Amino acid sequence: RYGNIFFGFQVTGSTPLNLRSGIARIDYNGTGTWVAATNAASDAGISKVVMNCAPALSNDHKTLYVAVNNGSYGYLVAVDSRTLAPLARVRLKDVKNPANDSIVSDDGTASPTVGPDGDVYFGVLENPLYSNHDRGWLLHFNSTLTQSKTPGAFGWDDTASIVPASMVPSYHGSSPYLLMTKYNNYADLGIGGDGVNKIAILDPQNSMTDPISGATNVMKEVITIAGPTPDSSFTNTYPNAVHEWCINSAAVDPFTKSVLANNEDGKLYRWDLTSNTLSETNTLTSGLGEAYTPTLVGVDGIVYAINNATLYA
Repeated sequence: RYGNIFFGFQVTGSTPLNLRSGIARIDYNGTGTWVAATNAASDAGISKVVMNCAPALSNDHKTLYVAVNNGSYGYLVAVDSRTLAPLARVRLKDVKNPANDSIVSDDGTASPTVGPDGDVYFGVLENPLYSNHDRGWLLHFNSTLTQSKTPGAFGWDDTASIVPASMVPSYHGSSPYLLMTKYNNYADLGIGGDGVNKIAILDPQNSMTDPISGATNVMKEVITIAGPTPDSSFTNTYPNAVHEWCINSAAVDPFTKSVLANNEDGKLYRWDLTSNTLSETNTLTSGLGEAYTPTLVGVDGIVYAINNATLYA
């Protein structure tokens, strides 16, 4: 709302301004300022903003959240959006093994999501790796990053989308909003999944025991749906394997009570949250594997999706 732009940047070698990898802010007059990732985390071991992590603003636009790492462990940090002064940090830990740092990988596309109540969500990989079938965790914090809350059972390479509770007629809980996330259970030797790859609507205020990891306090599933296309790469060993949902965020359409999400089978699907069906299919490509792309709905109702580096409308 103040006309500012924020992004992470990396520095190689020395510069005349003594720049260090960190968070940049360009104001509406074109004036640039920055804070080093090391300073934002108050940890000399931290070297940069996580690759592919887009910063997120609080609902009043006064606080900026972003993840920083050293290529292995990392923090979710909060800085003042007007001055970039550090406000808070939380070291990102594994859910089942809280003594372990979670893996904050540069191969993921997770970015923070801020809920209507100010809570902050961010996805990480589990540690030990594969102990949750390479699904990671969706970590969950209050707005000041001082309290850990109920995590999601999937967080790897995913940015959660906000779903008004009224969009899901089958939901009768008390949370005013829900989360839509990827919910894959990867089939691959050594990972342990069955290949039934899903997307999910989760309740961030209620919990259940995760049937895959055994974690006793993860976000409760409201509804889920599996991908519709068998994955021939795995069906000999995993007969129920389907192509995974290759998204890093998905568009939520309250007007039709649906979610628009890409699948690695090359199709864009409309997930109808009233009937819990994939009610519409748009073929983008013949299916070229992992796309890891977002969807977006314009103000005129046009849907935008990416596959094979092409933007479709």
